[in-house]
Amino acid sequence: MRKYGRAPYGVAVIHGGPGAPGEMGPVARELASEQGVLEPLQTAGTLEGQVEELNYILGAYADLPITLIGYSWGAWLGFIVAARYPSKVRKLILVSSGPFDKKYARVIMESRLDRLDAEEKREVLTLTKSLSDSDSGNMNKKMARFGELIAKADAYDPIQQKDETLAVQYHVFQSVWKDAEGVSIHSDQELWPYTLD
Repeated sequence: MRKYGRAPYGVAVIHGGPGAPGEMGPVARELASEQGVLEPLQTAGTLEGQVEELNYILGAYADLPITLIGYSWGAWLGFIVAARYPSKVRKLILVSSGPFDKKYARVIMESRLDRLDAEEKREVLTLTKSLSDSDSGNMNKKMARFGELIAKADAYDPIQQKDETLAVQYHVFQSVWKDAEGVSIHSDQELWPYTLD
């Protein structure tokens, strides 16, 4: 975990991936001019592990209830933590969250590919195939490049800044995502175990 600004820490920024710790550093630094900010670096290799890891960090370091700002996977993780531990979360801000219903997820990759040029499209498709074959080697590097291309497709006129991801962790991405794929979040259901369908 990294801390920005001074205590009390009333905001936590949650990175995407899963497996991309450090990418929220620029956001944390910007917000730290106004208040203390935590940047948890999620390392657990399961969905449950990441939920409890974040819960522990909030309990140990945050000025509760806290504002959680989750980016991409971090938006989902923030949502799950807020649902499970509502007394710890004052506000939840979801940035570039994936959809919570599979019917909306079906067109995401098609839309992303339409925003890339022909060479980038081929590269995304090649990387997608390669990332599904865990024996193909250099998985962290391939995952990092895949993330760069997807970020380009997802952003409109982004502010240019240095990538502060500490290390892309393909093994964390794979294991957490396997847990998360079978999860569903519906307001009329108990919120754990989750199912995102």
